[in-house]
Amino acid sequence: MKILYDHQIFGSQKFGGISRYFVELMSRLPADIGFSNSITVTDNVYIKSAGKSVSKGIALPEFRGKGRIVNPLNKLVSQYCLSKGKYDLFHPTYYNPYFLKNLRRPYVITVYDMIHEKFSDMFRPNDPTADFKRETIMKADKVIAISRHTKKDLMELYGLPDEKIVVIHLGHSVVNDETASVDGLPEKFILFVGQRGGYKNFKRFLTAFSVVNGKYPEIKLVCTGAGFKADEQDLIRSLGVEKSVSRYFVTDTQLTYLYQQAMCFVYPSLYEGFGIPILEAFAAGCPLVLSDTSCFPEIAREGGLYFDPYEVDSMADSLTKIIEDSDLRKEMVARGAEVLKNYSWDRMAVETADVYKSII
Repeated sequence: MKILYDHQIFGSQKFGGISRYFVELMSRLPADIGFSNSITVTDNVYIKSAGKSVSKGIALPEFRGKGRIVNPLNKLVSQYCLSKGKYDLFHPTYYNPYFLKNLRRPYVITVYDMIHEKFSDMFRPNDPTADFKRETIMKADKVIAISRHTKKDLMELYGLPDEKIVVIHLGHSVVNDETASVDGLPEKFILFVGQRGGYKNFKRFLTAFSVVNGKYPEIKLVCTGAGFKADEQDLIRSLGVEKSVSRYFVTDTQLTYLYQQAMCFVYPSLYEGFGIPILEAFAAGCPLVLSDTSCFPEIAREGGLYFDPYEVDSMADSLTKIIEDSDLRKEMVARGAEVLKNYSWDRMAVETADVYKSII
């Protein structure tokens, strides 16, 4: 059996959860399943470090109009691979339905979340993702959902039958003995990882942090990812926590170090499809404080201390508990380690291979 993967996510993500997922999948498929990938030009960091079996594509230097050249080229190569038909099953890496007119075999699609449908106001009015997504999902031979919560959303929003959707949880890539230190860290800090806009609920959390910081001024907030936007900076100043909030852009090994050093990792999102940072925190031995909504109780189970993400007081109370109680922090770390045993990239790859085999 041979699987074909396309270029889509590798043309749009330099790094990110979806591209990491596909690199881990391709790298760990059982020996009785072959594959090829039509990636031609990409800057993706994960694929560059993947095993020899994964085609790396080429990286081009940045130049004006790069996207207008790279995207059509990647699409053209993928269409050629599709039309040749030298595969048994196709697994697109995102939702653009460009492949439907060239497809010669069945296909499986992975659904990560229903954010475009549930938080449509976060996206530009002419964003085609939701329409593309519906078309590719409805026509797929099988749909993989990365959580039971995502499956439930698919059934409710699209009316998909239960038997068409298979739930396969993700894994994590934390290696605790591969870390790189981060200079200038505060002695005691709460960690916030990744994007901060919209459903990530950062602004409400920031208000909760200001309550905690008022009581415990030695407790700081460390964020990773892009620089603070003007409205975030304004809120930080208005809350009086500008000397207690810092932001770092870090590598994977530095991120592991941050998890290891933090008093806790906070995950206040209103919605996620899975939440890989949950597993990263568990793997690094970092106490987890998170929302009680969406897929979080399904994924974190008894390994997290939960709060209502719509209530500032609830967030502040949970953070205060974890800060004040060292025994509770140890307990949460131990629980997280037990929960983590249920997740791995190897398990994900084997279960995905079973889905492939059920179609061919």
